[in-house]
Amino acid sequence: MKQRKRFGKTDWLSLGLGQLAREGSAGLTVEALCEAADRTRGSFYHHFSDHGAFIEALMEAWKQRNTHDVAEETLLQAPNDRARKLSDLASGLDQDLERAVRQFAQGNATALRAVREVDELRTGFLAKLYEGSGLEPGFALEIARIEYAAFVGVQVVWPDMPEAERQALERRFAGLVKSAVRLPSRPD
Repeated sequence: MKQRKRFGKTDWLSLGLGQLAREGSAGLTVEALCEAADRTRGSFYHHFSDHGAFIEALMEAWKQRNTHDVAEETLLQAPNDRARKLSDLASGLDQDLERAVRQFAQGNATALRAVREVDELRTGFLAKLYEGSGLEPGFALEIARIEYAAFVGVQVVWPDMPEAERQALERRFAGLVKSAVRLPSRPD
């Protein structure tokens, strides 16, 4: 008799993120998850005390993979290469998952809290990158907010936009910011 591979907590979380991206919140019921994993409820509850604990862990996994890991990888680059790296990594995120998490957050308090935390983390990270390139902190935050709003807006307004097109828009935005920063004259 062939023994099945152990299905651990990270497997459940990966499955949950995939289910959310493909099926929305309907894919996150314990029944749907167990069916997709071909596992029993006992296997699920071995790793999560209840469905709420699963959702909490799922949102933390999304935050780690799509925000903290992206920031860490970006910071491994030389300072002049960070903006490009961040743009490439952000464009490469699963846009279906990003939209699905935001949609899920409309009816789930745990997801809403996670989305708000992620939005603040991402905007703050962008602002720090802009500050590192010489922008004043308040202006850096304003530019970061505009850029992040555009990033989220593209996901919603043009969900099927190819990655290469998203990256081209982000490069155009970066060029606009660079030219805008040069416009004001600074007193000596």
